[in-house]
Amino acid sequence: MVSSLHSRNGSWLLAFPGVRVSQPPRPEKISDLPEGDTLAYQLRVAGGPSVFFMGASDLNERNLAGLAPDVAMVASAATTSIADYVPRLMAALDYPKVVVPVHWDNFETRLTNPPAVAESDRKRLNDLVAAVRRVSPRSRVLMPEYHTAYRF
Repeated sequence: MVSSLHSRNGSWLLAFPGVRVSQPPRPEKISDLPEGDTLAYQLRVAGGPSVFFMGASDLNERNLAGLAPDVAMVASAATTSIADYVPRLMAALDYPKVVVPVHWDNFETRLTNPPAVAESDRKRLNDLVAAVRRVSPRSRVLMPEYHTAYRF
């Protein structure tokens, strides 16, 4: 686990600031999920790949130094408030072999394949994929589908 940062909105603020210090009730709406204490995770499989998962879209490069995952699951930036997000992220992760965009689908709808992308999220997703391909051309971009197993 490494400390991570959640993206900021266009006003450079967190949409739902706060920290949970006890088990909360089941969330009913997105604002029930405060954005404090954000973490990223890397799983190393013996004899297999290392997989990095970052569900929020801001970073502190020092926290990622030396991880160099084979697979990086990264969130698309919520706004343009995160300067040079993709170039900084790819460099910090040492240009992973595979990049899987995450947190671009509408998680408040039923799971269907292909996953639904709201028009408001389509540009963010396309921008993320284009930026990864531009700054890390050797990385393969894998668009995930629900209930699908992938081997790396």
